[in-house]
Amino acid sequence: MLLIVSFLALIAVGTLLLKLPFAARGGVSVDWVDALFTATSASCVTGLTTVPVSGFSWFGQCVILCLIQLGGLGFMSLSAFIILLLGRTFSFSNTLILSSLNDDFSMRRVEDLMRNIIIYTATVEFTGFMLLSPAFYLAGYGADESAYLGLFHAVSAFCNAGLSPFDESLIGQTAYVKLVMAGLIVLGGLGIYVIYDVVRYRSERRLAAHTKVVLVATAALLVGGCLAIKGCQLRHPVEWLDAFFMSVTARTAGFNSVSMSVLSPGTVAVLIVLMLIGAAPGSTGGGIKVPAVALAVMAVYNTIKGNSKLVLFHREIPVANIFKAFTMINIYVVLTVIGTIVLAAISGIGTDKTLFETASALGTVGLSLGFSAESDTAARLLLAAYMFIGRVGPFTIFLFLLGQEKQTLLKYPEERILIG
Repeated sequence: MLLIVSFLALIAVGTLLLKLPFAARGGVSVDWVDALFTATSASCVTGLTTVPVSGFSWFGQCVILCLIQLGGLGFMSLSAFIILLLGRTFSFSNTLILSSLNDDFSMRRVEDLMRNIIIYTATVEFTGFMLLSPAFYLAGYGADESAYLGLFHAVSAFCNAGLSPFDESLIGQTAYVKLVMAGLIVLGGLGIYVIYDVVRYRSERRLAAHTKVVLVATAALLVGGCLAIKGCQLRHPVEWLDAFFMSVTARTAGFNSVSMSVLSPGTVAVLIVLMLIGAAPGSTGGGIKVPAVALAVMAVYNTIKGNSKLVLFHREIPVANIFKAFTMINIYVVLTVIGTIVLAAISGIGTDKTLFETASALGTVGLSLGFSAESDTAARLLLAAYMFIGRVGPFTIFLFLLGQEKQTLLKYPEERILIG
């Protein structure tokens, strides 16, 4: 409830601020649906837009940037920041809530984790700002505008938001800018637990199985996605850098370096899969989450091989963990199917576009085939709801499943059910 209410409050405040006349260019305020849609997209770090970021004034764009930052980190982390900055300690209940985000995370290390979030976020975003600002300055922008563009893109990329003051996103930008943005997206999508574990490796000399799964699966998705996109674009070739960048950005970031109109149906299908998979737990990205998909794939592989247990990196994975992974995947698939059907029904547009837009909203990605900008009020409200579900849904479902765990000593006789 704390998570849901905090995001609803953030969206409500953002909507009111973006509705102000001086929030839009020309002094004419956007309508309520567009203000709500933009606030939801920014708060849920999605990136879908009905009004381009350039359509807002400097004030409106600053509001969007603040919504991205707050939405990317989450209000629970923000509250933890404030407590730590005031020099106070966590209560037992607050520590219990924060430690429940990770089954194996020690409650004694929660405050240390929060400090790492502060340092990591500030370091990565500042580094991105310092790397991007000179690139925009060399591209012909003024010093002030270059600094602003560097800051906006650094925060948006790290938070996996996909929003940009440029109407064409990153189309036409230099290879340097694309590589820096790709690095920021990956660093924002790895998750704080992975970063914290890597930082502690020097003292503990070991990495958790979760960290290894995330790192290996992320590398496999980046390389596999790049090769798949490159292969699907044989008729309309794209550069290797653009294929790699699209593989990176499809997993919840939402920037695009090539026009979506040149993408083949095969590439669109690859992007849908990547959008639904998403980033890692504890990150600024959304989606089903990389470890859940990795566990499901390895569980299927083990079943085919006839193994009754799943062992990864010399660690046996509990069956309950695998059940949760399949539960998350099934929920996402069902929600995607329902959203696709409903959007197609109310808009009259084919399922190819509605499927892509639904996956983009639910995975908090932001890539679009143009449906959002052309859709009516009902479709926009549904997409806004899906962006909200995609942002708070995985975390809420996880906590719900965590709270529903029951230990029992009862055992029943086994009986097999015919599968095929």
